Amino acid sequence: MHERLPPQQQSWSNWHKALMALVWSIIFVISLQSYTDPDLWGHLRFGLDAIASGSITKVDPYSYLTQGHPWINHEWLMEVTMGVAWLAGGERGLILLRLIVYMATLAIVLWWLAGVKKLPFIPTVIVWLCVVAATIAFNTMVRPQLFTFLLFAITLIIIDRAEYGYYRGLWLMPLVVATWVNLHGGFLAGCGVLGVWTIAHLALNRHRWLQVAPPVVLSALATLANPYGWDLLRFLLETATGDRPEIADWRPLVVRSSLGLIYLAIVGLALLSVYFSTLPRRPILIGLFALVAVMPLLAVRHLPLMGLAFAIFIGEHVGVAWHQIIRQQRDVAIPRQLQAVPWVLAIVFIASGMFGFSWRFAPGINIPYNAMILLRESDFRGNLMNDFGWGEFLIWHLGPSVKVGMDGRRETVYAPDVYAEYINFHFGTGDWEAILRRQPTDAVLVAVGSPPANLLTIHPDWRLVFTDDESALFIRVDSTAAAVIEQTARSFTPREVALAFP
Repeated sequence: MHERLPPQQQSWSNWHKALMALVWSIIFVISLQSYTDPDLWGHLRFGLDAIASGSITKVDPYSYLTQGHPWINHEWLMEVTMGVAWLAGGERGLILLRLIVYMATLAIVLWWLAGVKKLPFIPTVIVWLCVVAATIAFNTMVRPQLFTFLLFAITLIIIDRAEYGYYRGLWLMPLVVATWVNLHGGFLAGCGVLGVWTIAHLALNRHRWLQVAPPVVLSALATLANPYGWDLLRFLLETATGDRPEIADWRPLVVRSSLGLIYLAIVGLALLSVYFSTLPRRPILIGLFALVAVMPLLAVRHLPLMGLAFAIFIGEHVGVAWHQIIRQQRDVAIPRQLQAVPWVLAIVFIASGMFGFSWRFAPGINIPYNAMILLRESDFRGNLMNDFGWGEFLIWHLGPSVKVGMDGRRETVYAPDVYAEYINFHFGTGDWEAILRRQPTDAVLVAVGSPPANLLTIHPDWRLVFTDDESALFIRVDSTAAAVIEQTARSFTPREVALAFP
């Protein structure tokens, strides 16, 4: 069963290609700026550790609250990739890594729309810019999610082709999954969509099980191609649906926000396009888009996945609906001497961006820079409870001689009861100081004005020794290890933060 895709209405002219190159160059320049992420320091540190040791560390050396708990580092391959990029080019290498992966994702989407589905120019630009709008805010940082967006797009393309009867592409999925499972936990989304498609497709095409089932089963087995085997799957399935109220990316999409408007625009365009399209409406593909479109309402970090599903599954309907609504189209004759202008501008934009860009990370989060300098100059060696968003920054600069109490790895390295106690500490609720009693804690570094900072200020066992606009540093009054912090703080002069990274 190989159904021919319906012919599209028009091919691109050289003028259209030139305009697309100009649009691409503008998006490229906008995408140049990279921002720091709370986990950036940790990802790089752990990747460099793996490169130096030639193995994956399974026992954490950086926290005083992880003893006896395995470290399931499901992003180890991305961290090694970041380590290689850092060793090759420092900050420039990391930023280039981000740009290459993101531009590759956008290139695949454009190839699909213009090269495979052969949409006319304007609908292609509209759909492609919808993908840019849905993804660009989530691609400004060097994060493992970068590869999830790329591999999710590839997965959707394979599914779309298979739905039309081109099943050979399914044999690429085991390789995709085996790579993805070591890069980022987002492979669960890709495998979930593939699983739903398989069940629905075979329910309607039972005689096709021999073409579909073997590669899909092999893809499921490929999820075990990781250093932790089944333990990784069990861990992710247990934690993927958990609440993370302290992490903005895991909160539901706020419809009355800029990202919410993008979401509504894409959903609205999808509904209109499917309604006006004269193409056969594939219920399975439309249903898969609807499934992915629900995901941002559970966690805003899934908005890019919805944008990609819109382009891959609904994009061709946008092209046909455009033709149905705009029935009379006249090509404007562009003088030959002007047709090179967009190409020249594109080259100028890219060159000016590449050579004018500083190739440095801009601040993405507030960091306790001066408190870190104070701790380093005091030669403090002990246990430091901290805001989880600062944990990996502190690991990079002070670990492992200073052991942190929490960091962005959360459930991957901290036991559930430890993480639960930290949440109480972070929000100042319940027995908020239970985590400070679990193991001897010498010092606490938290944000100024935060619930734990306010509570520690009036606590008789803790003394404030340093504060600035970002952080408040407390020491336990009977800690001999923390005494050196107070001594150094008496003559410490805060400095201006010169760089955001490292």
